[in-house]
Amino acid sequence: MNNQMNITKNAVVGIFDLISGFQKSKVLFTACEFGVFDILSSKYTKQQMTAEQLAEVMATDTDATERLLDACVSLGLLNKYVRDDEQATYSNTKLSAEYLSADKPTSLKGLALFANRTTWPLMTNLEHAVREGKDQRRRTFGVNSEKLYEKVYAEEQKTINFIGGMHGFAMLCAKSVARVFDLSEFKRVCDFGGGSGALANELSLIYPDMSISVLDLPPVVKVSKHFKPKDGIERNVDYIAGDFFKNDFPEADLYVFSLILHNWPEEKIHLLLEKTYKAVKPGGAILIAEHLYNDEKSGPSHAALRCMMMLAGTEGKERSGREYKQLLELHGFTDVRVKMTGQSQDVILARRF
Repeated sequence: MNNQMNITKNAVVGIFDLISGFQKSKVLFTACEFGVFDILSSKYTKQQMTAEQLAEVMATDTDATERLLDACVSLGLLNKYVRDDEQATYSNTKLSAEYLSADKPTSLKGLALFANRTTWPLMTNLEHAVREGKDQRRRTFGVNSEKLYEKVYAEEQKTINFIGGMHGFAMLCAKSVARVFDLSEFKRVCDFGGGSGALANELSLIYPDMSISVLDLPPVVKVSKHFKPKDGIERNVDYIAGDFFKNDFPEADLYVFSLILHNWPEEKIHLLLEKTYKAVKPGGAILIAEHLYNDEKSGPSHAALRCMMMLAGTEGKERSGREYKQLLELHGFTDVRVKMTGQSQDVILARRF
């Protein structure tokens, strides 16, 4: 009986966490929007500050700021120090200093801001997306998906913000994606929609003899210099301004699509796979990195949740490795290998013989 009660209690706690989980995200987003972690990481501060001091810098209410800081402490994002007869002071934890301070190469602050400003508003219209079976960009932002990138890339700073939002996540994923398969046989690589060049730079680090081109839209290529690695290591990476739907593909023996195909409906994926098969020479290959479902589509949860986000915000969706295998074989690719990594991105390698 007690065992059954414990099971029921744990289940209820799990459901409660799902109901209230958004609050944790919003606390993180709000702290990032006000620059809490940046201020506490700044060389101009003492690294520890009171709520009153932070409120003065951020131009916020002191009591509300203290509540926000305490919420961050409870989530493991800040340290709190309380001394007798003194105001409490706050500092970054190792986690927030490394991943939420904008000045760190590993920073995920841009992704958090993107989630707050773009993903959050879209997901508030998820009910409409499920009812209508289409994305909610017009309802949320007044723009169709077809015009999405025109609006995102309309101004240079907006482009930097958008690519910056993807960069931290891409940096973390690149280290694993680039190492799933042995790619040493490929000497000329084209990374489609490679954005900041995170994956291309990681590939170049692992395979110094590999020559890699990042093909992306002109506004993205223009701001790519902002994301150049600062480790002083030379990399054999260049950028090509173009549109992979409209332009001929550059010559390569490996074509890479990392978090690209999931953005688009079936007909556009067929177009890209057809163009890739025609462009790649016998012996060449295609590498796809996505959030893959298992074959039963019962998980993993990050793929299923990402698929709901794609429903709300794009024309695309997440697929299983089996579904991608079928698509690739339909266009003539063989020796399709699917690797579920257990991490944020899974990887597929397929060849043309």
